[in-house]
Parts: sequence; C-alpha cells; structure tokens
Amino acid sequence: MENKILFYLTSSKAFATKVSKETGIPLGQVDIKYFSDGELLVQCLSDVKNKEVIVIQSTGKPSAQTLFELELFADAVRNSGAKKVVACLPYYGYCRQDRISYDGEPVSARVVAKVLETVGFDAVYTIDLHTEEIEKYFSVNFVNLKPFSIYAEYFKDKVEPKDLVVITPDHGSDDRAIAFGKYFPGCSVGFFTKHRSRPNQSEVLSFTGDVEGKTCIVIDDIIDTCGTINNAIEVLTNKKAKKIFVIGTHAVFSSNSRIRGASEVVVSDTLENEVEGVRVISVTKLLSDELKKR
Repeated sequence: MENKILFYLTSSKAFATKVSKETGIPLGQVDIKYFSDGELLVQCLSDVKNKEVIVIQSTGKPSAQTLFELELFADAVRNSGAKKVVACLPYYGYCRQDRISYDGEPVSARVVAKVLETVGFDAVYTIDLHTEEIEKYFSVNFVNLKPFSIYAEYFKDKVEPKDLVVITPDHGSDDRAIAFGKYFPGCSVGFFTKHRSRPNQSEVLSFTGDVEGKTCIVIDDIIDTCGTINNAIEVLTNKKAKKIFVIGTHAVFSSNSRIRGASEVVVSDTLENEVEGVRVISVTKLLSDELKKR
C-alpha cells in the first residue's frame, strides 16, 4: 500500500479512519478552511506525487458543501502530481434526483456524476445506491457496493426464514428486498406501492404480501423524514405482523424525524449522524475489501 494514500474530508472522518486500519493505507492530512464570506479552501498537506489518492466523503447534509469540498480536493491533489484520484462516497448525495419528475427539473444525480468526472476522479465508489440507473451516468469506473450480506449476518440469529417476510417500502426498491431475501432461504417478500405528492411527503397506496403472525424486515436505502417507513409500519401492524424490524443504509433522519412502532431500527455508518434509538452496523469492510483489490 506504499503507493496509496487515504484522505477524509469533513463528513467521513470515523469511516475513513476505520478503512485506513482495515486496509493498511496510511491517512494523509488535509486542511479545510471556510472564510468569513463562505468561500472554501481545501489544501492537501501530504506528499501525493505519483501516488494513488483515495478520498472518502459522504455528500450528505450540507450536500452542496460536502460535494464542493470533494471537487476542490480533487483539483488540489491533481495539481500536486497525484497519479490517480479515487472518490469514495459512502452516501451519494442527490441520488434521489435521478430522473425528471416535473417539467423544468434537473437530473441532479447525473450532474453530480459529470462534475466528479470533470474535476478529475478516475474511479468512484459508493454503497447501496438509490437506483442502479445512476451508474449509466458515469464513464469512469463506478462501483456500487451492496451491504446485504452484512445485514443478513446481523439478523441470522434473530429471525426464522420460514416465518420471515422481507419488505420494500416502495416499488422502486423491489430489487433490494429480493436481493436481501436471498440470504434467508424460505422467506417470502412483500411490496408496498406508494405515491409521493411532493418532496419528503409520501402516501402508502397498497401492500402485496401476507404478514399475519410473521416477522417483517422492512429494508430501504435511505431513511429521511421517516414518513414512508412509519406508514409501512402502520399498515403491517394493522395486518397483524408479529414483529417489525427496519433496515436503512443511509441514516439521514432530517428534521429530528423518528421511526415509531418498530422492534429495532438498524442503520449503517455511511452517514455519521447520532440518532437516538437506532443500531449502527459498520459497512467499512465492504469498501476496505474493494480497495484492497486495487
């Protein structure tokens, strides 16, 4: 790993520190300054000449700020002679804006992809991307890591597959529920259909599946306002589910939102948010194992 060096920016210090320990890639130093007028300066303090530079930064809240830090860092290390520059975004901000829903809207996920390429990243890694359609926006090497095996290991002693229903809270996440369900042979899969009238508000329309007397695991990529999850829990409770677990990879939890009625809520450490009452499972090994292959 002598020709590699790893950096973190403001959003992913703990995550990057774990990855450094797991991979043996040394941590570099970077200085980030915000001036009184709001402008930003990112300065690389380590020697990166002829090295592969890896930077870890989740582009979550404040998403414009964390994304711009990443852009300036790429330019800084390119100017310092880095051989390759790799971006690791445990959480890919703007991922939910992956298509045009209403006239006049941008495809923000595509804009982010093009910006990352333009500033000089040779490869991009992320975890549990909102939709795999985003991958087509990249022409550089793009890797979307799936955390389902880690979640399955955690739940293997908590559930009986024959009594388990794996559920997606909206139709767009059907593949996620099916992929996770494969770790529990004999389980069944349920699906919600939802309509979102405007951003951050949702309405559950219908549910397909039998949950009476069964344990449910509701799995999604992002937990934000908790409206979708809480609506799903209410429906499942009314349908006499025995127990309800919730998995959400990216713990956004904006506006002090909370999940109600779940036996346990499990999230990953892609976002370094402190949320009371949730279990955090590290997914750093996913990225560490992939970086070891480089």
